[in-house]
Amino acid sequence: MSVLTEKHWLVVGAGNIGRILIERLLHAGVTADRLSVCDADESRVRTLAATYHLTVINPEQLSGCHADVWLIATPPGAVKGVLSGLRETLRAGQVMISFAAGVPLSWLESLVPSGVTVVRVMPNAPSLVGQGLNPVAYGAEVTAEARALVGELLAALGETIEVSDEQMNWCVGLSGAAMRSLLPVLEGMTQAGREAGLSERDARRVAAQVMLGTAKLALETDLSWEQLKALTPMQTVDEAAIAGLFVEAARGARAKVDALQRKLAEIGPAG
Repeated sequence: MSVLTEKHWLVVGAGNIGRILIERLLHAGVTADRLSVCDADESRVRTLAATYHLTVINPEQLSGCHADVWLIATPPGAVKGVLSGLRETLRAGQVMISFAAGVPLSWLESLVPSGVTVVRVMPNAPSLVGQGLNPVAYGAEVTAEARALVGELLAALGETIEVSDEQMNWCVGLSGAAMRSLLPVLEGMTQAGREAGLSERDARRVAAQVMLGTAKLALETDLSWEQLKALTPMQTVDEAAIAGLFVEAARGARAKVDALQRKLAEIGPAG
């Protein structure tokens, strides 16, 4: 039996990330009676709960919730408010996983009691279909049992790599927001397919499969970038310019999250 199915889960935040987490946990075999959701937006949380037959926990009821695993999927600015009200609720042995960008582990750990395992994950939208890449950083009090649990959760979302907390802001541009950078490429390829006379569906299929196949070549062979390029000798774009564009996109994403983290630091976990 999966360790995921033995736990009681609470998803705090009913936005895109929260919905992805709920769908993947249910897909992994977690039953609806072991899965609760909380959000300040009552209409949104009730719609989500009705869709998946989940228990709704109102924000004012959080202090009475004793889930084994707390998944924090709120906007970064809401994390302090959520965790500050839980000092008397969270207990040693529970696991708290934050999916909020820009909120460092040191801050998260200062907001929870000693003995609570704190984990930070950078979410990735392809996790909705189990194909995400979700980097993870573990807090100081992580146990082997907690690592195994988090590992199973991340496997339900796709792939993962362990990084340091200091690298996590980089991961916004490397994985978290990278899909948004890639979609215009697929969009342009699809438009070219339509101009060739393909239907929207077929053009999109060609574009997506070419990107998927290219990714598999990069993952499943040891060929260098130049060797991969040589497999298709016709050069159709300024490759150096495109590579540079994506590097700058990742740097820009990191800069934005660094700025967010500085803004949150001005408030401080106890501010």
